[in-house]
Amino acid sequence: MSLAVHQRLTGSGVGVRLAGLAGLMCLALAGCSSSGHPAAEAVPTAQSPSALPASAEPHLPIETYLFSETETEKLARAGAVLRKACLQRFGLDYAINPANPPTGPRTFMDRRYGVTDQAEAATNGYHLGDRDPRTHPVHPPQLSAEQQQVLTGHLPEKTATDDTKLQINGVPIPPGGCYEEAKRGLAGSGELGPSGVAQQANFQTFKASLSMPQVTQAFEAWSGCMKEKGYSYPNPMDAISDRRFLEDLPTPLELQVATADVTCKQQVNLIDTWFAVETSLQKELIARQQADFTAALAAKNEQLAKADTVLRDQ
Repeated sequence: MSLAVHQRLTGSGVGVRLAGLAGLMCLALAGCSSSGHPAAEAVPTAQSPSALPASAEPHLPIETYLFSETETEKLARAGAVLRKACLQRFGLDYAINPANPPTGPRTFMDRRYGVTDQAEAATNGYHLGDRDPRTHPVHPPQLSAEQQQVLTGHLPEKTATDDTKLQINGVPIPPGGCYEEAKRGLAGSGELGPSGVAQQANFQTFKASLSMPQVTQAFEAWSGCMKEKGYSYPNPMDAISDRRFLEDLPTPLELQVATADVTCKQQVNLIDTWFAVETSLQKELIARQQADFTAALAAKNEQLAKADTVLRDQ
């Protein structure tokens, strides 16, 4: 599956809330990491998948180890508070801007398997409606040269060696600037946000599920249903990535296809099947790497606890 389809599924861009702390972080389906950890391999399981609970919103096991939208926003706010305190040591101000309107999927499961809500499909097609990141452009703060130097710990015209000796108003700039200081204040020497092992598992189990027999059979049934309605797609991802549906606004054809897409998913029980298969894959993977996931959860909880302390004491 291509990155473009991932972005259509997830409205990826959610990571920009943490960009000022640790660079762009992929917090949606296309989870990525620069940690150097080996990718977690999801292998097919022989277990029979359990049915998707009908009475409650489903939750995949990996969600425990990732950060929700609310948790991500908490880290971002705490990071801004730490950056502000850091710049104040240099006699510089730092404006903490109000949070941007939420964009992308409403929950972790929203759009993971494409559109699943009939009313939303009829209104927005494969687009994200009022949560489309393109309708909420991010306006970075206007920073002075001194603010940029203190935040990044870097002068473009100087060498890395010179950067270690930077001072503003007689105060040495910390290594990596206030961005890195804020990151260390929340994550210590570890990764900020979800761990590499959790992000990789999030991607790998989704990818592995696409080739599982239960899912491929459900895709075939879905494709047959769509063909009866006049649309030819081998699987839902091909419908989402149809180049005719990449305009800024959904077209009448897109609304028709997306509505049929949801109807056919319901008719062949695709989402229940897909969710159950991926749940089994994730449970098996987590059990196989339990020590890594235990550490990932501990790191997540520690970051959130530190963020709570920062926000409480501001």
